Amino acid sequence: MNQDKTMFNKSHFVFLPMSSLLSIAALILLIMSPAIAEDGHAHEAPQSDQQAQAQLAESNQQHDHEITHDKDNHDESMPKEDEHDHSAESKPEEEGHAHDAEDEGSEHVEMDDGMAQKHGVVTAEVTAGQISVTSKLYGRVVLSPDEISQVRARFPGQITRVYVNFGDSVKKGQLLASVESNNSLQSYNVTAPISGVITAKDANTGEVAADQSLFTITNTQSLWAELKVFPGQAMNIKPGQKVRLLHNNTFYESTIKQLLPSKDDAPYRIARVALDNQQQVWFPGLLVEAEAITEQTEVKLRIPNSAIQQFEGASVAFVKVGNQYQVRPLQLGLNDGQFSEVISGLRQGDDIVAENSYLIKADLEKAGAAHAH
Repeated sequence: MNQDKTMFNKSHFVFLPMSSLLSIAALILLIMSPAIAEDGHAHEAPQSDQQAQAQLAESNQQHDHEITHDKDNHDESMPKEDEHDHSAESKPEEEGHAHDAEDEGSEHVEMDDGMAQKHGVVTAEVTAGQISVTSKLYGRVVLSPDEISQVRARFPGQITRVYVNFGDSVKKGQLLASVESNNSLQSYNVTAPISGVITAKDANTGEVAADQSLFTITNTQSLWAELKVFPGQAMNIKPGQKVRLLHNNTFYESTIKQLLPSKDDAPYRIARVALDNQQQVWFPGLLVEAEAITEQTEVKLRIPNSAIQQFEGASVAFVKVGNQYQVRPLQLGLNDGQFSEVISGLRQGDDIVAENSYLIKADLEKAGAAHAH
């Protein structure tokens, strides 16, 4: 028995009944079936993921479409008054911005009356008036033959005394010299026939006065402008017409007194215009430019040309409103060199800068340059 027991323990094989073996195999299959199932589905996983993603995208699209439909249905169901109310609420704001933009865009210069007076800024009222049609004439200033006097002794004799010198100004009737007559041996006085300046003197004490000129007196307080009138202008130029003569950027008004033929058969006429030279602004030999007024037209609005400036490519004037000088673009009509007709841009009674308006323009340009930087 012990020998049999020993032999049994040393054996490497265990013999089981067939039914037990089948039970064990079934148990092993049962344990390994989940792993086999995972292996089998591993190859189908990519296809399942793609189908899931496609289904998700389709679901999102359908959801967006439903939201859009809901929104559209909601908008369509909104009352019309709501839409009107929204626009009404935004309108005042838009109008406010437009007003602000207009205020910011209005260009002006601030200057009080004291500063304006200091800088010579002078204003004038816009009124109705005349615009003149003119013709340009050119010529020179000459002495009047009536204002040059050659003074002689009435009777031959010896000059006993001379009272004036070359270059002296004399008045009409003033004593010039004394002469003792050769016939009567009586002394008589030589006086000035006109007022003026001694421009020539040929008389000295002790000399004999015969028929020569003792003094030449020239009156420069009354001069003439002799203007050339060419054939193309002759039909429009007549005696009695008003003339504006330009000198040192200032106009002087006078009248054509005479129309004379030219000397030496030159192809023009001479229009003679008297010049009042009390202020001694004219000189003999001075070249002059003149405008003969041939026609005058009444206009509703006119302003002096000195009030017009060029600003940002337009003709403008500056209107005084309180302490502001505001820019007003102009549409201009007739221009006679001194005044311009205003078609639009101003109203009668507007107070505009008539003198030194360039100072306002300069301030605006400086302000614009500073704003640009």
